[in-house]
Order: sequence, then C-alpha cells, then structure tokens
Amino acid sequence: MAQTWPNVIMSERKKRICLCMTLGTLITVLLTNVEGVGVQQLTRTRHLHKTRSLKRTILDGDIEPYFDSGTSTNVTTTPGKTAYLPCRVRHLGDRTVSWIRRKDLHVLTVGRFIYSSSDKFQVIHRDDRDDWMLQVKYPQRDDAGQYECQVSTVPKKSLFITLNVIVSKAEILGGPTIYINTDSAINLTCIIQESPVPPDYVFWYHNNQVINYEAHKGVEVKTQMNPTATSTLWIEKAQSSNSGNYSCFPSNADPAEIAVHVLNGSEEKTRA
Repeated sequence: MAQTWPNVIMSERKKRICLCMTLGTLITVLLTNVEGVGVQQLTRTRHLHKTRSLKRTILDGDIEPYFDSGTSTNVTTTPGKTAYLPCRVRHLGDRTVSWIRRKDLHVLTVGRFIYSSSDKFQVIHRDDRDDWMLQVKYPQRDDAGQYECQVSTVPKKSLFITLNVIVSKAEILGGPTIYINTDSAINLTCIIQESPVPPDYVFWYHNNQVINYEAHKGVEVKTQMNPTATSTLWIEKAQSSNSGNYSCFPSNADPAEIAVHVLNGSEEKTRA
C-alpha cells in the first residue's frame, strides 16, 4: 500500500532522531576517553616533576646529614692498646666531619687533615663508606675523656664519644714475701685484674732480667687469657741463685712484685 505523505515525513523524522542520538553517544564516548587520557597524562607529568624535584633535592644536598643511631658512644681500652672511636654520618653531602677533644676544645681533625702535633691521632675513612673513625694510638690515662664528632651543618651537629682508658692491676698470689726450701719448686701465679681486654703478653722478671725463655734452667711460663688473664711461673728445683725479686709484667697492667727466699739447710733448721 502506498504510504501517505504524513507517514513518509514521520519516518524521516524518526531516522534523523536516531542518527542524532547515535552521534551524541559517540561524541560522549570520545570526550570521556580524551578526558581519561588527559588525567593520566596530568598524573604522569606531576609524578615526573616530583621525581625530578627529589633528584634535585638529593643533588643539592638538601637532605640533612644525620648520625647512625647504632653507633656506640663508649669505647674502653687499656694503656698502649690502640682505640677506635666510631662516627657514622649518613647523607653527608658536601659537609665536613671534624673531631674535637672536649677537655681542651682542641680540633684534632678536619676532613682527612690532621691538626695535632702528636702522631697518635688519625682519621680512617673510605670514599664508599659513611664512617669517619678516629684512631687513637698508644692511648694513656690522660687521653681518656670525651671526644666530639662534628658535622659542618648550620647549626652544627655533634655526636659525643667517651674514651675510657682503664689501667689494670697485676697481683702475685702469696706475696709480698715467700720462703722456699732448696730443691723445692717455685710456683708463682700472677692474676691480671680489672682488665677489659686480655694482655698481648706477660713477661716475668728475676732481678730485672726477663726469664720467660730460660727453659734450659728449668723455668717454665704458662699464660691463660680466658676467662681471667693468669700467668704462672714454675721453677722445678729452686737453688740459692733463684732467690731475689720476681716481677709479673703484663702488657696492659701495672706490674706486681714478690720477694723469694730460697733457704739452705741451716736456714731451714732455723726457720723450723
């Protein structure tokens, strides 16, 4: 049946409406995608700017240096035993580390340079490490005290390290005088007290002469380092020539002395 004009007009209007709706949907989808891409691009740009800003901060040295929290602030040694004072600085950048002796405010080191007439002070540092260690060679009692590890920030940052130099004491059991019968054994025991570290050696002296190596004369020395440093002097058959002063001389302690009298036959009867 032939369509009437009104019907043809209505059909054309419906097609146009559908076409407009389709185009509108496509435009909306395209705009949404474009907006999403824009947001992603903006996010990436902001992240890139933050990354570059962080890199600039690190390169410019804006991160403040700080001391490693695990650094020990107490170091104990004995006279003559080299001590190492630790100082670990993170993110040092272009700053400088100095060591200062607090009791007289004497600047010992600045960076790698030494500012002391004594050769006992030295800085130990490697370029690939954060450690700036102060070495104190052959420390004595007057070297004990507080030392400052200082970083040249504004204001300056400091870490204080205490060096303890403990003087150990030696004691010979049975002193100060003992009497030994001729042909009896001399057995002397020396104990090193209050020693934070064992001695490197213990020498025995008889009338100011070292006798550690006189095995051919029947002398034997045994030294035990743990748990307590103990040294024993043994002379198998004592003779009158073995009388005299004996000294126990540890490397890290004050020496101890004892007087030994080897009695002959008549003296033994007198003492009996």
